[in-house]
Amino acid sequence: MAEKQENENQILVDYSIFKWMSFIPGETSVDDICVMKFNGSTTDLFRKMLPEEYFSPCYTLQFLTSGSFKAYINNRTYDIQANDGYLIIPEFFMRRMEPTSQQMELYVICISRKFMAEMNLQFPLSLISHIYIHPVWHMSAEKVQGVIHYFDLLREVVASQNRAATMFLVYSLFQFLAGDIANTQMHTPSMSRNEEITGRFMHLVDAHCEQQHSLDWYADQLCLSTRYVANTIKETLGIPASSFIERALMQRAKALLVSTPMPIQQIADQLGFQNQSHFGTFFKRHEGMSPAAFRKQQ
Repeated sequence: MAEKQENENQILVDYSIFKWMSFIPGETSVDDICVMKFNGSTTDLFRKMLPEEYFSPCYTLQFLTSGSFKAYINNRTYDIQANDGYLIIPEFFMRRMEPTSQQMELYVICISRKFMAEMNLQFPLSLISHIYIHPVWHMSAEKVQGVIHYFDLLREVVASQNRAATMFLVYSLFQFLAGDIANTQMHTPSMSRNEEITGRFMHLVDAHCEQQHSLDWYADQLCLSTRYVANTIKETLGIPASSFIERALMQRAKALLVSTPMPIQQIADQLGFQNQSHFGTFFKRHEGMSPAAFRKQQ
């Protein structure tokens, strides 16, 4: 991963523009964790590295310590300023970020699903829903300095390939941030009912989309009618609820095709399809090619 990385949009990412970067490779081509610092031109970071539109392939935790930019997350625009942090969840729909300052300093952690699952983080559902709907929060300068200390430690521990110590530090960082986010949540306007439902829906999809493809199932978990959930998601996110589920499923499918040697039949089984033929039809409808053809061109 030192020179370049392929993402689902076939973009080559040159990590040499980062001031420093450390990572622990996973069992496949997907790194379990990558921690890095950027300090330079916002144009270099955004316009050279990011596709116009994409779905987040991993958990990404970022902290801006100087500069500013606009982030487009799930059809909403956020003005990211110095001392802001934000968390991107897999399958969040992203558009290329736009700089509003010439220079910036940014700390980034990218975490694979596998690594995140191993940490087994447990937060109140209300806090999880809040993060899904409001992924950006502002921190005090003192708290930001605390985050930077975590990054300094992580840089060394990740570089040493100490997986257990890395997991402990990342877990501690999330616990540290959870209190700050909860405090921010207390001092910001409460989420509307539609936002609360949407946050819970997104969390459920993230956890269960591999086996549950029907909107009816998610509505049942929310104790609401399917029609009500569909209207709520459409109003809040600007896309149909069924499309959100299918996007999440496609992201899982692409990740398995690219980063594992699993047979397509086995992938179809893992993703809850009746058979390989149904999986192939679903995949081709969304991607315009078969799973085998997609894997071959990677």
